[in-house]
Amino acid sequence: MASLEFRILGPLEALSGGRPTALGAPKQRALLAVLLAERGRVVSRERLIDALWGEQPPASAVQSLQVYVHGLRRALGPDRVETTGAGYRVVARDGELDLDRFDQAVERARGAIQGGRAEEAAVELQEALGLWRGPALADLPHEARAAAGGARLEELRLVALELRNDAELACGRHQALVPELDSLVAEHPYRERILEQRALALYRSGRQKEALEACRDARRTLADELGLEPTAALRDLERAILQQDPALEAPAPPGGPKGSLPIPPTPLVGRHLEVAAVTALFREEGARLVTLTGPGGTGKTRLALAVAEALAPELRDGSVFVGLASISAPELVLPTIAAALGMQEGDRSLETAVAETLRPQRLLIVLDNFEQLLSAAPAVADLLAAAPELLVLATSRAPLRLAAERDYPVPPFAVPDDELELDALLQTDAVRLFAARARAVDAEFRLDDDAARAVARICGRLDGLPLAIELAAARANLLAPAEMLERLGREPQLLGQGPRDAPDRQRTLGATIRWSYELLSEPERVAFGRLGVFSGGCTISSADEVCEIGIEELGALVDNSLLRRRRPQDGGEARFTMLETVRHYAAERLEEADASELRRRHADWLTDLAESAEAEIQQGADAAAWLDRIQPEHDNVRAALAWALAEAPEVALRLASALRIFWEIRGHFSEGGRWLDEALEAGDGAPPAILAKALAVSGTIAFRRGDLDLSRERFEGALELWRGLDDATGIAKALSDLGTVAAAVDDLELAGELFAESARRFRELDEPSRLAIVLANVGHISHQQGDYAHSIEVTEEAVAIQQRLGHKHSEAISLYNLGSSYLSAGELDRAQRRLVECVAVTFELGFKEVMAYALAAIVRMSLQDGEPERAGYLAGVGDRLLSDAGVSLQPREQELFDEAKATAETELGDRYLAVHDAGVSAPLEDALVEAKVLARAGVKAGAGQSAT
Repeated sequence: MASLEFRILGPLEALSGGRPTALGAPKQRALLAVLLAERGRVVSRERLIDALWGEQPPASAVQSLQVYVHGLRRALGPDRVETTGAGYRVVARDGELDLDRFDQAVERARGAIQGGRAEEAAVELQEALGLWRGPALADLPHEARAAAGGARLEELRLVALELRNDAELACGRHQALVPELDSLVAEHPYRERILEQRALALYRSGRQKEALEACRDARRTLADELGLEPTAALRDLERAILQQDPALEAPAPPGGPKGSLPIPPTPLVGRHLEVAAVTALFREEGARLVTLTGPGGTGKTRLALAVAEALAPELRDGSVFVGLASISAPELVLPTIAAALGMQEGDRSLETAVAETLRPQRLLIVLDNFEQLLSAAPAVADLLAAAPELLVLATSRAPLRLAAERDYPVPPFAVPDDELELDALLQTDAVRLFAARARAVDAEFRLDDDAARAVARICGRLDGLPLAIELAAARANLLAPAEMLERLGREPQLLGQGPRDAPDRQRTLGATIRWSYELLSEPERVAFGRLGVFSGGCTISSADEVCEIGIEELGALVDNSLLRRRRPQDGGEARFTMLETVRHYAAERLEEADASELRRRHADWLTDLAESAEAEIQQGADAAAWLDRIQPEHDNVRAALAWALAEAPEVALRLASALRIFWEIRGHFSEGGRWLDEALEAGDGAPPAILAKALAVSGTIAFRRGDLDLSRERFEGALELWRGLDDATGIAKALSDLGTVAAAVDDLELAGELFAESARRFRELDEPSRLAIVLANVGHISHQQGDYAHSIEVTEEAVAIQQRLGHKHSEAISLYNLGSSYLSAGELDRAQRRLVECVAVTFELGFKEVMAYALAAIVRMSLQDGEPERAGYLAGVGDRLLSDAGVSLQPREQELFDEAKATAETELGDRYLAVHDAGVSAPLEDALVEAKVLARAGVKAGAGQSAT
């Protein structure tokens, strides 16, 4: 059983080897949450259905539940979700669930508080709370959160926060606690313990009047809004404050003299996970030098201060903050550290003096903004060698590249999902930060449902960068969130000046990006600007082909946090991307140079890629592999098309037309149609061959979108142009296309005539691959007309051609249609043989959608043969294939499939669930062999891996 880590204290996650595991669709995630909430207990099928769908589940709820169970087994391992009777249980070992670690840490903290060990308790509770990454199960719908005990988990967090506050107060850290208590009271105005803690912290901070007002406000709130009398504890606290009872005095802070850290002007929002992770590096991994890296605006300095505060109980000699932003000479680093330590030069060298001062100390030095001083990094290594208990926490846009260094990239905030429930949305870090900073400029600022979703989209537009979010929120006294979102799209300069006491480089987003840009060498600046031509990132090869940029420049930009490297998937190339705010700055640098040549090269590169993919797929190459190459370039395609419409309409026509298979298979028909409509309007004077192809592709898209009038108009336009060019292949194809429109409007006679003429022309042209497609269309028409004999005759010819040419993708579809025709004609043996052939071909290709169609037909045949158990088993396989492919059967086919499953369940009774679940869960090859659809000896060696 593979080791996993389950996280429910925040968005639901499962980690394997420290990396997230894809958990699938929302209801599949909700299923895991409910099972984890029970931690090893069996949960009945009825309760799970109720949790996922409520009081009115769909008729297919049982089958869908089984598919979700299968999905979890694929994601987590087959032994992680067990079927027990009519229910399921998740297998989670001790310590794998973050809630378990949280509970254990809280219990240890309780014991420490009772034993008078407040510092120990504070550390335990800070680590426990660091496991929370937002509201428990924050990414699940409200009903699923409720079913998984979200409210109970939130109560556990609040209790831990109250314990943490008690520990901090007992450590004498009341002053630092007040801002957070202010926020907690605003979020939980009826939580009496937090009200008491805030009043006590205010009193100990010398703010007696405010402490009394806090007690009285608490009494009024409880009485007026809840009709409750305050507890004796709150009344006693108010009396003790009035009497200035000595018992309220703060305890002396533990430990000896401490170094000083700057006090941030605003409380930290979020970052609990990052604080916990960085402190864990120092504590658990024994790191002595950690560098927080990332682009400007991610909040590295603020995170460093929070980490220093979290480590404070363990630092005998405290922390020292060394700000380096104002110096540019590497030789000034050591003197600046010495000044922060309160040292002056004497008879000894400064290096010796600083080393001897630090040698006996357990001290953390925070070196802030090291990026412009990287050549001074060896001096830091010398200090670590000289002082065995010294810890260094650096912030830099590039790593220091020292042997002892642990690099911790600081990510932007997660972009909020604007589809979340309002309560969950308001608890996301990005939205919380925006709201907190907006209230600082407008005390009346509030977020209703619409405004919160607008703020979520603003945060997404700003890449989740904390600085950018703060700068946007500073405009909240002038613009409502919806207006701000609309204007951000056309006025990036909307993010104006930040606070006057912020460093110059952080007062505008442009300034903080420019700070990084100016640290680059001239060749690196040129490379950065050129990469602004890519809207969706690039690979090393595309950066070289379009921009003539090599790996050295890419590496430098990654090191300086202006470029991010994404790990390659499935053996593909690594991809390099920019935050959108950084890319906008790069695009400005590109426009300052001569951008037109680079934009043309960018569009030409994409056109070559699209046309190569189109040609290879038409010759029988692996369509999925080519489409997988195009998919990451979708944003680049959009940018190239937008440029080409204005500057090179012919290129726009070629690119949009060549992407027909991409628009179709990857579900972008509407978008492809819009691009083609605009390109046809802009490129009216393009060469006729290019226009004809574009009209034909536009007609196909219109047909699939149900606009038959436009489809016919486009196909007729293409036919006219091809006739003018005397393009025999184009003419034959246009006739076939017009035949599909005629069939769609039930003019089967005209459709038959057009298909027959198209087939005759393709025979004369000796184009068998196109002929086979036309013949398959003729067969489909004949089937609709009830002429099964003719349907079988022409479809058999289509299959024979496709088999001879090795066009397995088309053959699979034709085999299914042929089997269906035999089934309708009552020739069950031949239907079975052709459908089994279809399964074999689709298994080899990994063509799951068509395999599911074939299996659905075989399920019906199995019931006719009196084999309900085989039918139920194959129904499970079919449901699993449709789930994997993310598709549904056509309405009539789905209706027949559902009827067959209902019949199988009626005949099998209670056994149906186990039989169907076995089909869902079994490895695909084993399932098909077990059900006697395939013989194992007939399966090609690599087919199982391809299909699964």
